[in-house]
Amino acid sequence: MEGAIHTATSKMTALVTGANKGIGLEICRQLLSKGVMVILTARDEQRGLAAVANLQASGAFDSDVLFHQLDVADSVSVASLADFIRDQFGKLDVLVNNAGVSGLPLRPEILSSFKQVVSQNFVL
Repeated sequence: MEGAIHTATSKMTALVTGANKGIGLEICRQLLSKGVMVILTARDEQRGLAAVANLQASGAFDSDVLFHQLDVADSVSVASLADFIRDQFGKLDVLVNNAGVSGLPLRPEILSSFKQVVSQNFVL
């Protein structure tokens, strides 16, 4: 792609995984407020695009934000994103690995067992 790669004089580029809500979205907001170009990623394309639209609608940023779908547990998805970054930007200045899953709901008996282990093994 002729002219697609940003030059070294361009603004910094950041990638934030799991960025469609919560901490990831706020990290994007803060980076944008500092003039950083942000690639917002999420597993769900609709939620990711909605997050980008939300950030753009605020109009408070003099920087760019764009979306790229990413499932960090899928090697094809990760490779696609790596190709995109290489082709469009040539490099990445900031990487925020925010994506994750919360796991299973915590049942009372698990919490009780956890508290017992912590209280016996650590001085609080």
